Amino acid sequence: MSGPAPLRAEDPDRLGAYRLTGRLGRGGQGVVYLGLSPQGARVAVKLMHARLDEERARRRFAAEVEAVRRVAPFCTVQVLDADLEGDRPYIVSEYVEGVSLQEHITAEGPRTGGSLDRLAVGTATALAAIHGAGVVHRDFKPGNVLIGGDGPRVIDFGISRIMDAASMTGGTPVGTPAYLSPEQLRGEPAGPAADMFGWALTVAFAASGRHAYAAGSSEAVLGRILFGEPDLAPLTGRLHEIVVACLASDPADRPSADEALRHLIGQGPAAVPPGRMLSTGATLASAGGRVRRRWPAVVGGLAVLAAGVAAAALWWGGGAAAFSYAGRWTGVAEHPTAGRVFPVEIRVDTAGGGGTMRWGADLHCVGRLTKVGGKPAEPDFRLDEVHGEECKQGSLHLSPDGSEQVRFQVTASGEPRYFGTASRSS
Repeated sequence: MSGPAPLRAEDPDRLGAYRLTGRLGRGGQGVVYLGLSPQGARVAVKLMHARLDEERARRRFAAEVEAVRRVAPFCTVQVLDADLEGDRPYIVSEYVEGVSLQEHITAEGPRTGGSLDRLAVGTATALAAIHGAGVVHRDFKPGNVLIGGDGPRVIDFGISRIMDAASMTGGTPVGTPAYLSPEQLRGEPAGPAADMFGWALTVAFAASGRHAYAAGSSEAVLGRILFGEPDLAPLTGRLHEIVVACLASDPADRPSADEALRHLIGQGPAAVPPGRMLSTGATLASAGGRVRRRWPAVVGGLAVLAAGVAAAALWWGGGAAAFSYAGRWTGVAEHPTAGRVFPVEIRVDTAGGGGTMRWGADLHCVGRLTKVGGKPAEPDFRLDEVHGEECKQGSLHLSPDGSEQVRFQVTASGEPRYFGTASRSS
């Protein structure tokens, strides 16, 4: 690979404690430089285009960076530092020498066989780790997959969400248009399912060297994503099946990263919750790239998946094992009305009758949880005795989202305030 480009006259030679030595690239959110830490280690320093003028934007950015730093280190590039003050906010991450998947395929041609399978498994594992930390990438594409000496690494996850939120208006979609999901193109909220759509397009590109919805113009590509059918040649077998499933128009029909990984390594689907059960022997039915059945929800923790061991199915009702909420759960919440994203920590005591909750920037809000009802499998808690600036009491509803993850929603006066997912930490 070629080395970094020289610094230009307009480039800074230092950002904070980091000395800049060259340019690694330029993207939608900023310019990436090769830098040296005070200890002499090489790092990647991304100088953001957007200036964070508002305190709220800085707090949201800090919360997102903290969430990104919780992502497991395998298959991703770790965030090491960030500075949000002043006119030049920047993010520091580990430096991995390599080229993007986009550059690699353009130069070397499509991947086949085991090489393609390893890429699919590695990137699905990275997305499972990212989603497990409560982060949504929102711009998964070949240009954001780095091919290093030790395998693929996913870059730029999470940060695009908060930086674009500081400047976007209304329902403007965030991400690279040709790799956006249908719901993003419609201006709807983007969750983990949007990343799976981008992942499927990325795998299809790696296999063929072309976009699955290729057309004569960028507008035509977007039109095909919304209304057309993908060209998935030469994908075959399990990889073809999971890519088709991930390109379902309805995000609810797409498998999660955990499910995709299990399918790729030949372990799933393993279990489905009541209400989404398929007939015996049914797995995937499609025509022309459109999924006709919902992909069954598979239970499995990320750590178990990464180790290649089948997870225990912990679903409620019908004689299934009871789901335990006891323990510590950490994740990220989204407050659509306030336009905020912030970390959340939920602790439920062993008896399941109460606990504590912390949330907000730096987890500065603290409240007591008292169980007040709801289904045994989906309990409701009263959130009161709240302390912290701009922190409000309300009600917390929990529901399982796999064996090691829960969905949560906080309401006040019967109206939803914020929601998200949290993973079991202890």
